[in-house]
Amino acid sequence: MGIEAAELNELFLWKTIDQAEHVDKEKITDELADIFIYGIMLAHKQRFDIEEIIINKMKKNGEKYPVEKAKGNATKNTDF
Repeated sequence: MGIEAAELNELFLWKTIDQAEHVDKEKITDELADIFIYGIMLAHKQRFDIEEIIINKMKKNGEKYPVEKAKGNATKNTDF
């Protein structure tokens, strides 16, 4: 999965914002699909409920990065 994520990242490496907006969409979707495939396979193998783990992670992020402190702030959450 890490290799596939690196391949997605490589599509944007050293690009300006304007150049990044013109990266081939098919290449992006192909790399995203590879990442999703490995993630879904791992979740299936571990018998994880994908919807449940996503919701749980979003709740954790909400607690870790409360909107009133984190919105528009690049400070590390431990420094809020």
